[in-house]
Amino acid sequence: MDSDYHQLSRLTGPRDAVLSLAFSAKAKFLSAAGYSGVFVWDLSNSTTSVSTPLPHMLFAPQNPRYVITASAWIYFQKTKRHVLIIGSMRGDILLWEWTEQTKSFNLLYRVTPIDDSPDEILSIDIHEQDVASGRIGRVVASTSNRLVSVWTLTSSGEFSKVFTVTLDDNLKPKTVRMCKTTRDIFVFPLYGGEIIRLDYKTGAVKSRKSPAPGRMGSVALNRGSDRFVAYTGKNFQLYRLGNLEILKNFTAEAPAVLYPKQVVFGESERVIVGGTDRGCALVYDVESERVIQTLRYPAGSLVQPVSTCTLPGRHLVAIAGSTQEQPSDVILFEKLVPQGASQASLSFLEDLDAMNSLDAPTHNDVPVLIGFYISKRVWKRMWIISSLLCLCMALYLAVPNSLPRIAVGFWRSASHLATESKQPNYKPPSVLNSQAPYVIQTTVYVERSALEPTPSTVHKKVYIEKSVPDTVQKKISAEATYKDRTGRKGQTHDNQNGLQESVRKVGGA
Repeated sequence: MDSDYHQLSRLTGPRDAVLSLAFSAKAKFLSAAGYSGVFVWDLSNSTTSVSTPLPHMLFAPQNPRYVITASAWIYFQKTKRHVLIIGSMRGDILLWEWTEQTKSFNLLYRVTPIDDSPDEILSIDIHEQDVASGRIGRVVASTSNRLVSVWTLTSSGEFSKVFTVTLDDNLKPKTVRMCKTTRDIFVFPLYGGEIIRLDYKTGAVKSRKSPAPGRMGSVALNRGSDRFVAYTGKNFQLYRLGNLEILKNFTAEAPAVLYPKQVVFGESERVIVGGTDRGCALVYDVESERVIQTLRYPAGSLVQPVSTCTLPGRHLVAIAGSTQEQPSDVILFEKLVPQGASQASLSFLEDLDAMNSLDAPTHNDVPVLIGFYISKRVWKRMWIISSLLCLCMALYLAVPNSLPRIAVGFWRSASHLATESKQPNYKPPSVLNSQAPYVIQTTVYVERSALEPTPSTVHKKVYIEKSVPDTVQKKISAEATYKDRTGRKGQTHDNQNGLQESVRKVGGA
């Protein structure tokens, strides 16, 4: 089994301890960050092991501004943009963009510490490393003074903060991981035995899970976000995230130093790779819990940072030294896999990516080229409107004869009120009394034919306020002023085209 992985190359450059290793999308780049700044190698060019320098990145291991403690990569398919995200021991967040034309990195964005207070970046994670067209990237970072922050990054380079929250006094967010399906943030404290889940929009605490491991120096979350592996001080242990059940225990030697060893999943989550303080990295088989290969580091001593990447036909593992004040080369290992196994691994990863993209956020000014995406808010509004339409239809079918009459009556009442309110002496019925003039409405409907000069049928209706005395009612005159309106033969007085007479009579007691 020791021949599975073989050394592919030795990448030189770092002059001090390396704290973070990270592959970019499709392993085009490999970065090593630590006390000597940041070094980046272009792995697509197999003829060189010389790193690509980052401008203004100095070798100053005593200056927290230039000591890089965490790193991650994002790639945007739409603009073919590689972005390296790094965090410093002082608390800076920096974004470096790769420019293909000049073959160099340019500073894209810098986030300084809040209130200019030194605040070490403990962990950085992203939602998607390979961001499809029409989507946005999401970045989460935690700091030593208990802050957790989330940003969004667009393909055009806009970096915007979503929120920053402060955790409880007894929690140190050593590791933060973003759920690949819901985008919520899981906080794994160094001590405390509790795992906190934060809402990805507001940062509000959604849940707290305990008892978790009492010590979690390094944590890796699987792509399905239902399991995690943690270095618990002595061993690497695999847990189910839902109920914190221990699934596997990967035995390691007793630590020589108290620095936390890093751990990652590899080979489509069939293995885990963990660092040690004994000059090697260990590859464990997840199913059998056994060490299947030991990856030796030539300089020995501390080998804590590790990183993995799965590509068509091969798997990559990178390890580096983490002993201060001595050169820390990066050793790249490769494992070739049969074509059938390679296709199975890629199919597994594609299925997970498809699941993660079902509820992915979109950017307003970026069109979706294939298919479409409807947010949960729009779906909810559509559901409410559909429910109201169904309710109206059910009421209409239940009382088919009542609704038309109610609608016609409402329309006539509204029209009558509008006509009356335009009269100069109009007063509403509520102000009429026995001592004041009374408004009497007389309406005459005339049914006539367009060919007949005189009306053939006259329908007369008199509307009198109930409060009008009999003496006033007797004074009602039959005077009428006809407003001729041509009707149609056969229409009744209820038709809107019939001849209508309105007489207003004002009387007194």
